[in-house]
Amino acid sequence: MLSKDQIQRLDRHFPVLTKLNTKDRDILFSAGQIVELPEEQMLMQQSQQCQFVPFVLSGVLRIYKLSPNGREMTLYRTLTGETCLASIACQLTGDEFPAMAQVEETAELFMVPSKVYHEVLDKQLAWKDFLINSMYSHLIETMQTLEAVAFDRTDNRLVHWLLEQTHDKPGTIRYTHEAIAVELGTAREVVSRLLGELKAAGAVQLGRGRIEVVSPALLRQMLE
Repeated sequence: MLSKDQIQRLDRHFPVLTKLNTKDRDILFSAGQIVELPEEQMLMQQSQQCQFVPFVLSGVLRIYKLSPNGREMTLYRTLTGETCLASIACQLTGDEFPAMAQVEETAELFMVPSKVYHEVLDKQLAWKDFLINSMYSHLIETMQTLEAVAFDRTDNRLVHWLLEQTHDKPGTIRYTHEAIAVELGTAREVVSRLLGELKAAGAVQLGRGRIEVVSPALLRQMLE
């Protein structure tokens, strides 16, 4: 059974749980457990069976696809107060996990066994409303990613990404070229070439594992 403090944290981050009756709450909090996972820990591999449903109390999970040649593409992130929608889909269909799930920032998760999830949550109307809202949010996020990959030029997507990271201001972004390629769904060589062009134009400065945005105005002009 979780401690009183742990239950209060769960209620705070997942108010939908407060709508359960006392019996169901007792079942949920007795069967589930809170675990801490370090950065880069794999939570789920593609094609694994989903044995648990994770509730994120802190940290970030990254859900991504891995191509046969080893390239990654981020689909969405699961943040504090959210649950992994791919895991929920597995519970509904009985299918294997369709992607990869990795801890991007050290995470604390409330892990609910699949059997208990079905017994307590998947028939609750309040929980279904919570899932619909979550799915809509992540669907929009994933559609925007796919739209950008399919219809927008990679150089424009890179410039947009740089401006988003620095909030349209000069600043330092601590990402490797490989990590940026994963975010944009392209190859590291393409990112390196485009950053080199931006550096030559005077918009950015490059260092080991970092990019310095020195002229957001110039980047905005490139988009125009």
